[in-house]
Amino acid sequence: MGEDANVSTNSNHSLFDTWYKLLGVQHVTENQMKWPAERDFIRADTLILVASAANEGRLIVDGRYYPMRPGTVFVCRPGQLLEMGLHVGDEHGFYLLRFQAVEMPSAGHKATVKRGHKFPGESEAVQLSAFSVIPLCKSIFTHWNSGSMADRFRSESGFYELLSQVFKNQEHKTELALECAKLMIEQHYTEDMTIDRLATTAGLSRYHFMRLFKEKFGKGVMEYVTDLRLNEARRLMGEQGKLSLTDIAYKVGYKNETYFSNMFKKHIGLAPAVYMKNRSVKIAAYSWVNIGQLLALHTIPYAAPIDQYWTDYYRNKYAFDVSVPLSHHYEFNREALQKAQPDYIIGIDAWIEKDEQVRLEQIAPSLFLPWEEGWRRHLMLTADFLGKSKDAAKWLHRYDQKAVEIRGKVKKRLQDETVILVVIDKQTLHIWGRHAGTVLYDDLQLAPACQINTIFWTQAIEVQDLGTYEADHILLSVPKDEISQATWHRMSRSQAWQELKAVKTKQIHMIAGYTGLQAPWNEYNAFCHDRFLDYLSKLLEIKV
Repeated sequence: MGEDANVSTNSNHSLFDTWYKLLGVQHVTENQMKWPAERDFIRADTLILVASAANEGRLIVDGRYYPMRPGTVFVCRPGQLLEMGLHVGDEHGFYLLRFQAVEMPSAGHKATVKRGHKFPGESEAVQLSAFSVIPLCKSIFTHWNSGSMADRFRSESGFYELLSQVFKNQEHKTELALECAKLMIEQHYTEDMTIDRLATTAGLSRYHFMRLFKEKFGKGVMEYVTDLRLNEARRLMGEQGKLSLTDIAYKVGYKNETYFSNMFKKHIGLAPAVYMKNRSVKIAAYSWVNIGQLLALHTIPYAAPIDQYWTDYYRNKYAFDVSVPLSHHYEFNREALQKAQPDYIIGIDAWIEKDEQVRLEQIAPSLFLPWEEGWRRHLMLTADFLGKSKDAAKWLHRYDQKAVEIRGKVKKRLQDETVILVVIDKQTLHIWGRHAGTVLYDDLQLAPACQINTIFWTQAIEVQDLGTYEADHILLSVPKDEISQATWHRMSRSQAWQELKAVKTKQIHMIAGYTGLQAPWNEYNAFCHDRFLDYLSKLLEIKV
């Protein structure tokens, strides 16, 4: 398929900042027309909505013919040439509603007419319900021409109701078009298929197709294609009659084995050969933190809990491989594991009652990690249990090398200035303590702000208390949900926030808006700490 492009999440126009002003309403019947003596042309000087009440009418716009049935609506742009036609004696005719698109004024500015405004459904014959459109148009026409100010308002109200039906129809058509494009991808993802072809099939521009596809399905077009191809590749790898990597690459749509292998490792995190080797061992990650410990050892769990919002990252990447989904219910998990018969079970001791640990040990050899131990100890214990001690040592060596390289560059930039990590979660402000912030304060050896060493995990505080920490730099995470955003909006305008040292010196580093526990620094394991190192290097603009 063709290469994807960077997609903006914002539309190039918005209906929400637009006011549609009705300028005039006209009812055109056959006896008002000049035809056949001469042709009835109208040069649109504003936006014009043409609504048909005629049984068999015709509308010609810039030389293009459109049949008009009862309930058909057509929106013309300024400058277009219209010609209407009706059968002899047709008194139902057309309704012409002239209107302007006006941009709502922002503070200190005047409202302005949107000259190049793109109207949904513009230059397209839209078929709506005649039982709704025709009475509505009659009401708009009658009230507009009554001479009463109150009736003019009723006419405007009816006009907006008509526009809402046009919008609703377009939204439905777009939804259907996107679903059809998605189905087309699912049926032909192994073939060469360009985004331009898909956009044309959906009746959208390339830009809008890519934007709307990602908004609806949560993934870009090429990302979705890649997921389909790699999921099929993983399915083929698990079949009894083993295929070669070359055959698998070809079957899922890649003509080059090397390119396929690179794509597989980039998206799955493992080379295809390592992935196939590790599939033979079925390991249950009983607690969600255990998932990241296994991933650092190049192992994707066979069973794991990925049912919470903070496991989105795992669900998106590894749901295909997690054959046995676990929950947070002892009996449910026990029954699932008894049926699945994993080779090993790994959990966190403090999160599983002792009696339940005994029951799990009867299903498979089990390891329950002591939560009070550090994440490095967790990794080594897990590796020793699975016979992967060398893999863990190698992973830690690589991680420490990366941390040393980033540390030197961070230190050069920040020197001995203090750092604090602040997270807004709904209406509450949290500071990450020494243990939770181990990547910052231990691996990168950044100077913790005052009192951080007294906080083990996290601590909720008020914005007015932030000043007591005297931080030179604040790493700030604001989730995208409305409540957290409102809290940040209010906090950022408070006097207490404005007086902070880091605010005055412009040393606030905004972190991507992860939701609550979804943030990589919150999950205390090797894999997520590695992700956090990479993220920090990008946040502080450090090249590794």
